[in-house]
Amino acid sequence: MATSDTLSLTEQLAKLSSKALTEKTGKDWHEWIEWLDELGGEQKSHRELVSLLADHIHSPWYRQKIALGFREAKGLRELGEVSSGYEVGVTRTVRVPLKKAWEIMTSQEGLAIWLGDITKGDVSEGASFETKQGITGTITVLEADSHFRMAWKPASWRNSSTLQVRVTGSKARSAGKSVINFHHEKLPRASDRAAMKKYWEEKLSVLAEIIKGK
Repeated sequence: MATSDTLSLTEQLAKLSSKALTEKTGKDWHEWIEWLDELGGEQKSHRELVSLLADHIHSPWYRQKIALGFREAKGLRELGEVSSGYEVGVTRTVRVPLKKAWEIMTSQEGLAIWLGDITKGDVSEGASFETKQGITGTITVLEADSHFRMAWKPASWRNSSTLQVRVTGSKARSAGKSVINFHHEKLPRASDRAAMKKYWEEKLSVLAEIIKGK
């Protein structure tokens, strides 16, 4: 647990500086943490903290940031926790140029590995899909040779998460290589974050082997 001495030295929490927080809300991190402490903040959930701030902070964004910063200072914020749930990102470098990596990722073989066997719909911007593995979703953004962004939901989940799949060309020093990134947001629980980290790491390993053989 953070002490008041430690908090007095706090310059940044939740990726927000104490100076910027003061300019926008009239209080720095130390003052907000003290205020929430007096209201029993350590025993409250993130949502309850945001509700406490509603009458004092007009901006929903700053309410979320203060709640996250408080939990971070108190050691209550878990790895990968953000205001919308949990998130995780995994990356893998492959020894092919960007266009080749994208071509493999979006081929029938590549899609079957990381998205699943599509039984309904298709993979185009604005389209919805369903896979043999029970995944449903909607492609919200599709930029060729760059990235997908989609709503993504297994049959066992109540709500959709957000999945972004991006292929980036590496720098000149490593010409001929690409980086594949899966970034998964709005995961319901910390256990889902751990499960999806393993899931996407496994998918990347299989994709890397396929790409290696091309």
